[in-house]
Amino acid sequence: MVWERDVVVENKVCRVVISDEAKALLAAKAAGRVVVGCLGRDGKGQLPMARYLVETADLADDRYLERVVRREKGLPWRIGESSRLRLREFAAEDTAQIPVEPEDEKGDQVFYDPEKLSAYIRSQYGFFEYGLWAVERKEDGKILGKAGITDCNAAGCFELAYHIFLPYRRQGYGEEACRIVLDYVEREYAPAGVYAVTEASNDASAKLLRKLGFVFKGRECNGERHRYCLGGPCC
Repeated sequence: MVWERDVVVENKVCRVVISDEAKALLAAKAAGRVVVGCLGRDGKGQLPMARYLVETADLADDRYLERVVRREKGLPWRIGESSRLRLREFAAEDTAQIPVEPEDEKGDQVFYDPEKLSAYIRSQYGFFEYGLWAVERKEDGKILGKAGITDCNAAGCFELAYHIFLPYRRQGYGEEACRIVLDYVEREYAPAGVYAVTEASNDASAKLLRKLGFVFKGRECNGERHRYCLGGPCC
């Protein structure tokens, strides 16, 4: 069977074709449509041309289809928002807004280079569907920092990571951004836990983690780094 749905993303209507028929999906893809394969409850269908798959068509709700369209069209996923902030995936053009800061590490260089950031978007977001996201101020679209989840350990816990750029610190943005991330993890991955690792000397970070409900769990790397946990099996 073939189902067609219109999805509005960024004020544009996109037709999505959902089907359990390989021929229909191939034809729709050749016509430039976004496609979703329907495997059936036995999950034995063979639909390699469809990047996204559901067991039954009713599972492809509006939220799911919006994400599929955004991924296929190269548009950032929206993670969540607060009164002042919006958390979304990075786009390659965001590099123009990313400042170089003294405490930056090698991994931060990804966000300065459009090609490297594009590769990060394809591999990190495209494969894992999580990573570091842009902390965007809603009133003017200014990127204030990064926040997200960067790892999932053997216990099924995600690592919280955040970095607010120097001009925007001590204004509550870090807490707002982290709460959006924690809400997202609870919504998408419950009952997974969350942990964070911070430098032992970073009192501001430790204070924020405690305010978010994290509990100190121990020292790492000869005491130079501290580990905090929030719920889940990692604790």
